[in-house]
Amino acid sequence: MRLSWAKWLLLGILILPVAEIVVFVAVAAQIGFVNAFLIQFACSLLGVAMIRSVGRVRLGRLRSQFGESMIRTAQFDDADLARLVAGLLLVVPGFLTDVLGALLLLPAARRGLGAILQRASAARGGAQPGVIDLEPDEWRRQESGIRERASGKHVSGVRGQEAKAEPDGS
Repeated sequence: MRLSWAKWLLLGILILPVAEIVVFVAVAAQIGFVNAFLIQFACSLLGVAMIRSVGRVRLGRLRSQFGESMIRTAQFDDADLARLVAGLLLVVPGFLTDVLGALLLLPAARRGLGAILQRASAARGGAQPGVIDLEPDEWRRQESGIRERASGKHVSGVRGQEAKAEPDGS
């Protein structure tokens, strides 16, 4: 049985609070409830400061673009987006989300996460350059290796060159 990403997300949202409580109780048993609470509070403040910082940086860029009349796309670059997500994870109470947020601040962890997401996207059938997706009724396999479209035209071509439709000669 294969779960879709939405089901995994829902499962994670349901399991995360329980896991956070278990980890908090374990940490509080080791260092004390007050200390664990203070660490959580400090991480939340750090997350809010990080979100505000990213917002301020982005707002400054937008203002300069407006001033220069050079409005392009209003998108976060990779570092800004990672800092924003890290800040959001730090704001959420819990040690697990704090660790994930702290990992997102490390460039090596961001590159690793980016590679994992790219592999997952490719494995799920994400768009790949040079690939044309056809519906099952738009092609059929032939012994010669030449594909035939439902319209009856043969399609041949060399990798890297544009395929040409040829009449089937009937």
